Amino acid sequence: MKEFVNEGHRVFFLNQEPNPYLPSICENAGVTYQTISIRPTRFSYIRIILLWMHLIRFIYKNKVNVVYSHLEPANFIAVLAQYFVFANIVTVRHHLDLAERIGFNNDLSYKLTYLLSKKIITVSEAAKKFMIARENIDAKKIHHINLGYDFKIFGTYNQEHVDLLNKQHAGSVILVSVGRLDSFKRPELCIDVCKKLIDKGVNTHLFLAGSGDKEQILKEKIAGLGLQNHVELLGYQDNVMDYLRAAHWLLHPSISESSCVVVKEAGLVNLPVMACKSIGDFDEYIIDNVNSILLDKDKFVSDAVEKIFYFKDKSEERMRMGENLNRVVKSIFDIKATVHHYHQFHR
Repeated sequence: MKEFVNEGHRVFFLNQEPNPYLPSICENAGVTYQTISIRPTRFSYIRIILLWMHLIRFIYKNKVNVVYSHLEPANFIAVLAQYFVFANIVTVRHHLDLAERIGFNNDLSYKLTYLLSKKIITVSEAAKKFMIARENIDAKKIHHINLGYDFKIFGTYNQEHVDLLNKQHAGSVILVSVGRLDSFKRPELCIDVCKKLIDKGVNTHLFLAGSGDKEQILKEKIAGLGLQNHVELLGYQDNVMDYLRAAHWLLHPSISESSCVVVKEAGLVNLPVMACKSIGDFDEYIIDNVNSILLDKDKFVSDAVEKIFYFKDKSEERMRMGENLNRVVKSIFDIKATVHHYHQFHR
């Protein structure tokens, strides 16, 4: 949005739900922010109609030319509105296979969204291939444009806190995992990696940042394995960059991604990543053993332990991988490198 404003466009952010962060972010970027005020109703079709009417009125009132609709609840409303406005409606898909994994791919609204969509942007080539092969969506409608980041807004790390973390865990291999604590992110595998490294005589400390429905299960697992002094459940963190900067590896055993944000964050602080091959867009920019490590998703624990053990006395090689990840992330995902794809898309 900020880049579009810089190019001279008027930009609005219309949100279906209140958000504590977005209003100030939009104001600083010169974007007009508005939350749709519709009271919850037990009749979902009434809410759909009200959202549909509001979007149509908003487009006409503000003379909107292009609508980028993000995430499924908004996408369904947007494709219903496209027949009543002159604006170009573009649905933006951020997930790859989550609908199939959770089961909402059979919902009528989901099927209608992609049947009726005239233009679809997907944030990874892998998601585009999945949509064509598994959901039978017309390939001509789908356009892959990478996520674009203004990396300056990510902020930086607090060096004092980083130094403190390194001092507290001096002599340890520091691992970090960031993400939702759910079945698709598989955070329990990170605990298994920590345990196996300790069993091999490698002093290890793991930071798990995030929240989710597996939190209590993970607490019990940590206690059951006697890892209370080696694994910290951090919950949600605003200063995640501190932990990434202090760590030696980011562990990311997730099996459901389209284009993962935390891997880009790791790249910003030169932290190499261990992720699963053939998941999301990792294969599109991660080169195994060059800028990070790609592992078999079914052998993540054993392979990660082997790699960490191999690199524990090869800090220069590990740091070089992190530097390489930094370069590729900035070259591919910086907003300046992606915004011209939107110009081509509309031409």
